[in-house]
Amino acid sequence: MSGTTLANKLHRVAPQAEILTGASDLSAFALDGIQPQAAALPGTVEDVAAIVKFAAEQHLAVLPCGGGTELGLGQPPLRYDLALCTARLNALLEHEAADLTCSAQAGITLADLQQRLTAKGQFLALDPPNAQRATIGGILAANSSGPGRLRYGAARDLVIGLKVVLGDGTIARSGGKVVKNVAGYDLNKLYVGSLGTLGVIVEANFKLLPLPEREETLLIGFDNAEAAMQYVVALLSGVVTPNALELLDHATQQQLAQSLQSALPGAPYLLAVSFSGGGKAVERQMSDTRATASRAGGAPGARLEAEAQQAFWEGVRAQQTAPLTCKVSLLIQDVAPFLKSAQVICEEQHLEASALAHAGSGLVYLHMRPTDAAERLAEAIGLLRAWAVNHKGTLVIARAPTDLKKRVSVWGDTRAEQRLMQLLKHQFDPQGALAAGRFLGGI
Repeated sequence: MSGTTLANKLHRVAPQAEILTGASDLSAFALDGIQPQAAALPGTVEDVAAIVKFAAEQHLAVLPCGGGTELGLGQPPLRYDLALCTARLNALLEHEAADLTCSAQAGITLADLQQRLTAKGQFLALDPPNAQRATIGGILAANSSGPGRLRYGAARDLVIGLKVVLGDGTIARSGGKVVKNVAGYDLNKLYVGSLGTLGVIVEANFKLLPLPEREETLLIGFDNAEAAMQYVVALLSGVVTPNALELLDHATQQQLAQSLQSALPGAPYLLAVSFSGGGKAVERQMSDTRATASRAGGAPGARLEAEAQQAFWEGVRAQQTAPLTCKVSLLIQDVAPFLKSAQVICEEQHLEASALAHAGSGLVYLHMRPTDAAERLAEAIGLLRAWAVNHKGTLVIARAPTDLKKRVSVWGDTRAEQRLMQLLKHQFDPQGALAAGRFLGGI
């Protein structure tokens, strides 16, 4: 059906929703070269349910989206008729400060939510990139995270309840509004990270934390990744409790320094160690870390706090994203060998590379250039993925040009659990209307 006809029908089933059909409006929702016939921006959960139910009945393919910061993740859609944007669902529904919990709609941005929570001296321990644009629903759908996941966990670890619209328009709930939800299956973890293939997240309940009294970051230079990662293992085995352990290679340091318009130590590898808590506790941990780093062959440098620290970590999070980004999950002891192998492989394929690692979590964000060298990039990614798999890890293409996605699987080879995933998809979205073909194995 035409965009105008579709818009008229959507207005009848969801009168309060905004429906966009203009070419200039729809260009903002284009994905991998495909533009939908229309975009719906519902203002209520009931409108979301009505739109999804209508789409299922009409065999339309729906792509849920929020701020668009994670739309690059996933295979090109098999079908894409309607964009379902949650941006108008942007309310903080409840904030029970005494219980350290809150409930928010999916379209609220992380920055907006944090600002409201800060007024009560609390925060949500999520720190993915692009907080000004990233919505709660999108963060959860992609299980997006940042350096702070070392101490606080990923998105799925902070959710205590969800409201989700399933593929047939049914409104479902999982979990609750208190931290100790122990009855029944933990469906929260099933929805989080499913990329919108099982349902449209419309509301989320979170556990919160008090704002720390003090937070500081120590920058430590190392001559090589092996020494830096050996020190990371030593830190994690000790008594200190860092918020984040971020390892930057020299190329990433240069890019970060340019964005900050401020000089960094310039060592081959830079380890950023962040602590927060009471003033005396932070001071003691910073002092101990400086001393042990020196004994481990590191060169402790600047101590960052206040605005300088905030700018530094915003810049670090921004370095997780690039036009071509591979997210590699490894055992911690394999991070340094992978970085060495990646450098060799990229040089052999005449590619430039830069890397950033959540060193304490074993996650590496590898960026490669130029992005139009599809054949060489495909070869490099194949070799890098084989290396990761051989070391019990995984490599996912978090962002890439469309032509490269058509050459190389974003998710890698189909795994043994594929059959179970297909059964779940059919149960939650029997018409296959949601994010068609975007997930692992073309689900």
